[in-house]
Amino acid sequence: MSSATKNSGRLMATALFCAIINGCTMGVDQSMMTNLNMIDQYLTYFNLDSNLEGLFSASINIGSVFGGFFAAQIIDIPKVGRKGGILISAILTFLGVGLQTGARNRAMFCVARIIIGVAVTINAVSAPTYVAEMVKAEQRGFFAGVYMASWYLAAIITTGISLGTYQNASSWAWRGISLWQIAPSVLCLPVLFFIPETPRFLVYTNREEEALQVLKDYHGNGEETALVAHEFAEIKQVLQYEKEAKIGWLDMLRTRGNRWRLWIIFWMGVASQLTGSNIVGTYLGLFLENAGYTSTRRQIVLNLGLQISNLFFACAGSYLTEGLGRVPILFYSTVVMGICLFIMGGLQKVYGSGDNINGTNALIFLVFLFSGTYAFSFTPLCVSYPVEIVNYSIRTKGMAFSQVVTFGFGFFNQYVIPIALDHISWKFYMINGAYNFAQAALIWWTFVEVKGMTLEEIDVKFDGELHFNPADSENEEVLQATQVEKLDAEKSA
Repeated sequence: MSSATKNSGRLMATALFCAIINGCTMGVDQSMMTNLNMIDQYLTYFNLDSNLEGLFSASINIGSVFGGFFAAQIIDIPKVGRKGGILISAILTFLGVGLQTGARNRAMFCVARIIIGVAVTINAVSAPTYVAEMVKAEQRGFFAGVYMASWYLAAIITTGISLGTYQNASSWAWRGISLWQIAPSVLCLPVLFFIPETPRFLVYTNREEEALQVLKDYHGNGEETALVAHEFAEIKQVLQYEKEAKIGWLDMLRTRGNRWRLWIIFWMGVASQLTGSNIVGTYLGLFLENAGYTSTRRQIVLNLGLQISNLFFACAGSYLTEGLGRVPILFYSTVVMGICLFIMGGLQKVYGSGDNINGTNALIFLVFLFSGTYAFSFTPLCVSYPVEIVNYSIRTKGMAFSQVVTFGFGFFNQYVIPIALDHISWKFYMINGAYNFAQAALIWWTFVEVKGMTLEEIDVKFDGELHFNPADSENEEVLQATQVEKLDAEKSA
């Protein structure tokens, strides 16, 4: 009787907090590097030019790409799992942040960032997978989006800390910001040991009783409701099919469905980096200098306002994902960002000196519009959409592939941008804008809409067959009750 009094909402909130908060490490990093590139003490301490500035910012991607080659294998180990992956990520973050904060030379700083990059990838494979496999289908788009949206909350706090430290005459002007990067892992660890593994991982590792209990506790307030029974039967049958299929790395290319999945994952990774977000993200300081804003304080304050705006749009995008759908959001947002970049390039050419206040203000407005559009679309979807479309057998492999692509292009992007802006300035915006229009067409014609579907139902979209037969374990009455529960959940979501 006591088990039936459990509050699934509170339990789920605790579990998702743990998974989501550790992901904020990357949000802290992106904001940290944006602010460090504005702080003279940091640039002077390491004697950075535009070439080295790009290398320092991009070095985290080296570790992230490297981590992508083994992150999936680690969290698929029965004694590790998704929780173990989050734990390993937190431990590596402690090591990396310690080295980064205490860095005495360029090599030490870059090595530290490579270690943090490995930690970020292991968490980026573990945590979104944990979130997607724990929540109900109608909640998945929102909570998976919140995983990314939370980065902006971390960025806001990081920027606030920068405002308090940048005037420090010592190296703690930047070391203090670096040390803050450890906070998400510190907040995550005390909760991690009190949350369960995902029901899908438990079923796959032959721990079905534990899996059913997790579904009852987290989806049924402690009871085996019709929805819980349906979910459990569905998960068991689909995972049994996938076990028998014995899908490995090479099998990811052998079927049309899996090739289609990898196509989407690849282009999501490319688009998340090459839509132009880093022009007004990591190198916001360089952009603002080109627009005539040379005061460090003004730059940091503008960055703070930008992060607050981005948090609002990212939360809005997460909330509206299920209603509007993945493909329309990605398509129209990419078009809008392309238009923004063309206008920004034109304004940069004409008013780049900063002498015209109206021209400069127009540029700043476009920065907010562009960033808000990216936050509304790619921030919640660049991780949540790939983790949705891959079935269990290749989910961790697909996420690892996503990270390799994302951070591989991220390294190129972050290394090239400051050099490109130095040499071709406004023309780079035009090139980037043209790419966005091509990417939008590719999204419209080749991406798949999956809103409102369970992870198992999404398989049908790609594979053309249902690996779950409700008649094997459910009668018509139970199925009708399940549909009622789903409709009730959708209305209350």
